[in-house]
Amino acid sequence: MAQGACRRAGEVRLVGLTHHHPGAEAAAVADVDLTVASGGSLALVGPEGAGKTTVLRLVAGLDRPVEGRVLLDGVDVAGLPAPRRPVAAVFGRYSLFPFLDVAANVALGLRGSGSLAGAPDPRGRALATLAGRAGTARRVREALELVRMGDYARRRPPQLAPAHQQRVAIARALVLRPRVLVLDEPLGALDDDDLRVRLAADLCALHRQLGITMIYATRSAGEASAVAERVAVLANGRLLLEAQPAEDAVARARADDDPAGDLPAGDVDAMLAAADDPGAGAPAA
Repeated sequence: MAQGACRRAGEVRLVGLTHHHPGAEAAAVADVDLTVASGGSLALVGPEGAGKTTVLRLVAGLDRPVEGRVLLDGVDVAGLPAPRRPVAAVFGRYSLFPFLDVAANVALGLRGSGSLAGAPDPRGRALATLAGRAGTARRVREALELVRMGDYARRRPPQLAPAHQQRVAIARALVLRPRVLVLDEPLGALDDDDLRVRLAADLCALHRQLGITMIYATRSAGEASAVAERVAVLANGRLLLEAQPAEDAVARARADDDPAGDLPAGDVDAMLAAADDPGAGAPAA
């Protein structure tokens, strides 16, 4: 199932990535260089306004950089719109349609992708449409099974707990069989710490199972360590450091930014608020 659930992973390389939000004086991200190996995982760690979401949007094609390149397996895709990139995104807000059941919400990701309008005659088009529907149903079923939501296919989002709604959002991304998966604080809406830990572990296991390239944004050092092989610490739109394993980068950043060592463990907001980086400018939006 894992082989059918995604395409081959892709290497992501960001070179001199810079982006300004309209009307903002400071860069949302400035001259960011990062590489994520094919099938690897990277966590972007930093406080609100660090530039994490902007980086993910630039990778996914939801925004275009002012300067720099977004390379996927060596090909610059910075000018390609999101639908033409083999990248899927998951955000903290689930954005599920409450009037559709779980299966239909997941299938929305495939809408139009199986169009067979070029079939030679009406009968051929009808048969092709039936085949497309069967293929869509199979892919939706596979994606839901990957996130252990197969038994919930006919329920509607309001009938689900928040954790289950997030699993549906992840399935909606996986059904596209992307080469790269970006996740922007996907556990941020969950209040239960134990539940967040379990879901983080599930994401890590899912990454290993699929072998997909994953970029994960979070404000939590512990969450970063749980889900990713490498971590990059961002502040004010700039890359402070990158290291492996995740705990090493957070420990180094804490030591650099707070030599007295009095910052609470895992408190990335406090850690980066203490950073002394005069060249970084005002916090990015």
